[in-house]
Amino acid sequence: MYNFGDKLKECRRAKNMTLEELALKYNRRFDGGLSKGTLSKYENNKQEPLVSVVTNLTEILDVSSDYLLGRSDNPNPEDITIASVADENVHNIPVFNSVSAGLGRLADSTPDDFVPTFLPYGANPEEYVRINVSGDSMSPLIDDGSQILVRLQPNADNGSVAVVLVDGEEAFVKRLNYGMNWVELESINPYYPARRFENTETSRVNVLGVVKEVTKYL
Repeated sequence: MYNFGDKLKECRRAKNMTLEELALKYNRRFDGGLSKGTLSKYENNKQEPLVSVVTNLTEILDVSSDYLLGRSDNPNPEDITIASVADENVHNIPVFNSVSAGLGRLADSTPDDFVPTFLPYGANPEEYVRINVSGDSMSPLIDDGSQILVRLQPNADNGSVAVVLVDGEEAFVKRLNYGMNWVELESINPYYPARRFENTETSRVNVLGVVKEVTKYL
């Protein structure tokens, strides 16, 4: 089965570039924050790239988008626009108004709206939701009124920002920290103390999804 990581590694090596050299060339051309570590995650299939990143990489590696995405055996660049590639990766994602970044709010199951959203190549749109956040406990990362894109999943890595449900009722956006017998919901804003659940209390906390993108509005 095709995977993007193997194809990216193949194309990079064909250009005799190291991960560091590819990241440097990418950032110089597109003024973006693509690191060697992120490229390594792509190649090892530990992180999915955004469609805009894929498109930019095709320019640097001088291959077609279809080739890098595994849709063609022809590596020759094609006359293809960013829009034509992106159209296949735009999905209407439901927007919810039910999560507070401060004191918590009852989780709601009815979407308030749908927003066209760019998703990584091959992503399942049913696994993503958008949430309007109220409260400033995660500021300055997530300000009051921001909208977050969340990938729905039942677990999250230590230190990641996630949406969690406490006692099956209150949903929060917090940074998750884990220990041997405890889980902590950390706020970025220092005015909000962390909430720690120890031993059997850890079962009160359930991960709903991981925050993948933050949209802030003026």
